[in-house]
Amino acid sequence: MSTKKHKITVKKVLIFSLIIFAIYIITFPKDDSPPNPTMVTLGAISLCSFFVCGLILLGRAICGQSNKNAQVEANNNLNSEIEKSRACFDTKKASDQTASYNYSHYSDDSDDNEYKQRERDFENFRNSLTTIWNSGVFSISFGYSSGKRELLLDKVQINSYDEVYFTGYCFDSNDERTFKTERFESYIECAGKEYSPRRFLTEVLELDLEYVKGLGV
Repeated sequence: MSTKKHKITVKKVLIFSLIIFAIYIITFPKDDSPPNPTMVTLGAISLCSFFVCGLILLGRAICGQSNKNAQVEANNNLNSEIEKSRACFDTKKASDQTASYNYSHYSDDSDDNEYKQRERDFENFRNSLTTIWNSGVFSISFGYSSGKRELLLDKVQINSYDEVYFTGYCFDSNDERTFKTERFESYIECAGKEYSPRRFLTEVLELDLEYVKGLGV
């Protein structure tokens, strides 16, 4: 048989103090006879408790509002950075499309064929991946086999072996890149916090935990 534990809170103490003080007022003598010393002591204690609890609640309210304002400001700053990065990504993508067009027209046949073959191979690889998340944009950084990377993540994909890939605009290479999470050499940094690939998928991207456990992370 379990025993229910009652938690003492500031609000409960405040209510109890008000009740004691109300009893003190009600039992206070109406004539000139001296009041009961015990009730006077309880009345004084309840009054002090009332003021202390009021100050505590006021302090919590002020701190809570300050934390809320700080969080709102942090979210606004993050959204601003994401919008700037997205604009940079769109500009770079348009520039790359133009460069690709120029390259295909002015390179010789050998270089042109090699370039087109790489493009086909990469396109085939990307088409073989299955997207499991593309519901937003997150600015992240992580250690990779080729060095530290900063990525504007906009897509999470898996291959036929359930190995996980992150796709987005890479600030280090100034281009869209796909990274295999198996080659990550550090935690994922996002909004000032660090996550393992599994925790990032479940806590930040809010993917189902049981589903993520079956992936290669």
